[in-house]
Amino acid sequence: MIKGLIVGHRDFGKAVLHAIESISGSIADISSISNDGLSTDELADHVRKACERNCDEGIVVFVDVYGGSCWRAAKMAKAPNSRIVTGFNLPMLLSFIHKRNSTTLDELPIMLENDGKRAIQSE
Repeated sequence: MIKGLIVGHRDFGKAVLHAIESISGSIADISSISNDGLSTDELADHVRKACERNCDEGIVVFVDVYGGSCWRAAKMAKAPNSRIVTGFNLPMLLSFIHKRNSTTLDELPIMLENDGKRAIQSE
């Protein structure tokens, strides 16, 4: 199973996981890391360790803001069996949960990006 890691500012990752679990129930093999109180280098070290623990079948690292400290840390920590997806939304995470067992690590981020974009509507 492809694992998931949410890297975000303050309590954002925990809040997103809580929201997803309220929709889908308990979710295995997805966790979050906060940047709160950490330098970019320290955060990169935490991300690197999480990727090393969870990279057997691959890991998708979801980052809240492109170009921010969390994104820089994820880029610094990028492992060969990991992919980074930035600017995610709840529909994208739901797609991840449902597709990660039937899609390759290389195909999954492209599918997630498309699903996330498709979920954004203006009325």
